[in-house]
Amino acid sequence: MTRAELERLLELADRAVQLRELVDRAERLASEIEDGRRLQQRVPELAAAISIRRAAITAITRELERDWVAQGPLIGVWQRAVELAEVAAAAGVDSAPYREEAAEAERQVDAARLASRDERDRLAAERAGLVDLLLDLPFEVEPLAAVRDDPRPEAMRRDALEYCATAERAQADAVEACAQSAWRCEAATAELARIGSVRELRQSLDDVVSKLPGALELPADAPPSAAHRLGRAGVEVRGQRVT
Repeated sequence: MTRAELERLLELADRAVQLRELVDRAERLASEIEDGRRLQQRVPELAAAISIRRAAITAITRELERDWVAQGPLIGVWQRAVELAEVAAAAGVDSAPYREEAAEAERQVDAARLASRDERDRLAAERAGLVDLLLDLPFEVEPLAAVRDDPRPEAMRRDALEYCATAERAQADAVEACAQSAWRCEAATAELARIGSVRELRQSLDDVVSKLPGALELPADAPPSAAHRLGRAGVEVRGQRVT
């Protein structure tokens, strides 16, 4: 083997290594572009579904606000009846009428709160649906606490407001995720156009590899780096140790 022939093989070996690296890079870029396109298609759909859940939870919040306002006078009557019963007992006066009034007021409050249970059930169902949507997003979202076991509409309303706030943040993050993905896809597409498609690069690599021998015995005067360069290209080198 002449020195010129060896140099030619070394150039082909270096080119094969370079092309393999480019193929790997092109495959990663193509995968990134495909993932980005799927994200840009899926995330807006999720954001729209989250918006629907958020609107439903907002409607439940308004119902709970109305229940809260409507139950306020009943609770006031109950509290006053309890206070009067306590004052009567402390004064040594018969407190039975006041206790009966307090018990009746409590029954009315319980009945009103029982009517709010439907809103609680609806809220729990909407929360479950929202959780499923949030889990499908390609980024972390703070977990939603379960609807608290509290019959007061004001307590359930606080849960509903938290769910709405989380949904709103998730929608904003989804918009940002799509924007970032579009930017990355644009950059990856530009780089892929510069280095070449996976198919073109693989073809070029196959052409170069076809010109390399499967095994080769180097001449004694070959440079020390020759075995390493050929070995990186997949050529089995004989007669010289690869370093």
